[in-house]
Amino acid sequence: MFITVELRNFVKTAAATLAVFAIIAVAAHITLPHYDAVSANSAMRAYTLVVDPGHGGMDGGAVSADGKKESDINLSIALKMAALSDFLGIDCVLTRDTDSDNSDTGSYSEHDSLVSRAELANSIENSLLISIHQNKFPNELVSGAEIMYADTVGSRELGLIVQDNMVSILDPENRRVARPAPSELLLTSSVKCPAILAECGFMSNPDELQRLSTSEYQLKIALVMMGSFIQFSSQQLPA
Repeated sequence: MFITVELRNFVKTAAATLAVFAIIAVAAHITLPHYDAVSANSAMRAYTLVVDPGHGGMDGGAVSADGKKESDINLSIALKMAALSDFLGIDCVLTRDTDSDNSDTGSYSEHDSLVSRAELANSIENSLLISIHQNKFPNELVSGAEIMYADTVGSRELGLIVQDNMVSILDPENRRVARPAPSELLLTSSVKCPAILAECGFMSNPDELQRLSTSEYQLKIALVMMGSFIQFSSQQLPA
């Protein structure tokens, strides 16, 4: 796993940041069943987290009016999730850790890239997939994170947890709800594990784009994702 010096410096302060997350979680009435030191450790090791930074390379995904690429924001959030996983001792695999892949326009296939990512998730025992994306819409007033979940065991429960935490912790005005991923989404329709696709915000909304472009807000998203992962995992533990 490729983690930069900047991210390694970031994890030195992650404990304090996670403590803040825990306080916010309590304030938001998030309950973590069986969440003591032993069960927390068991929960974090129940799954191998597969983080998929959507798009990459020549496939920049959505592009903002000022030229910011979705793929860069996705990767930045994913690397922060990987750094948190490393800090917490959670097994984590990234489907990409740089933006240098898929640079050959003559050989790149979006279909093949998605199939490869799904195959990676399916090849890992007890995997759980979180695919990071950003949204875009012709109307710049549209905003808000939206979670789509796969048609696999545990995916709906995971999606509901992430959506609820994204709203209650980061954007209480967001009225969007988690929903089933459309069947035409190849990644979520091809995996066998619990999986969600997280549209973290709209790059077409100037205010939301400004937040999404900052390291601080990306870290908040990463923390919510990791806290939600632990919350979901802890709910899978036997009573």
